[in-house]
Amino acid sequence: MQILITPEDIIKRCLWSEYKRFCLKGKTDDDIDQIIKKNKPEILSENDAFVIGLLRIVETPKLIHRFNIDIAELLNIKSTIHKINGEDKVLINKHSLLKEIIDFKDRFPAAYQPKDSYGKAINEVKQYVLKVYEDMSNLKTHQITIKEKLFTFLLSSDVKKILDKNK
Repeated sequence: MQILITPEDIIKRCLWSEYKRFCLKGKTDDDIDQIIKKNKPEILSENDAFVIGLLRIVETPKLIHRFNIDIAELLNIKSTIHKINGEDKVLINKHSLLKEIIDFKDRFPAAYQPKDSYGKAINEVKQYVLKVYEDMSNLKTHQITIKEKLFTFLLSSDVKKILDKNK
């Protein structure tokens, strides 16, 4: 199966960074900006669509909701259980979480100029991402040594509380 899709469709589904990483590998920034500006339909193979996540994403102008879903999914996938003060706690690596939060902004390239209310949604989600990043940065951390290397973790429940508070 082949899928015909425009760069704008990919951006609106918050998949641009994955598309750029896997499908536009080797292209210069100028070439990529031209692809965005021309917004011509491209043929995407089923395998590429699967890899970038297109087959599981629905377009929505509610980008804050899309961001919250992505972070909740990250919590489900990357959280681990460690003992803190003798109790098992569900934790997530702080660095991984903060990187994913900031990387979400890269899903909306500067060359993309939306012509509808989507531009407002992009600005709102970028502000929201910065606020969530700041809130996550200020959470209480837990230092755990794993195989002689020190890692910094956050309680996954604290992360969920911030996401729920900012909905």
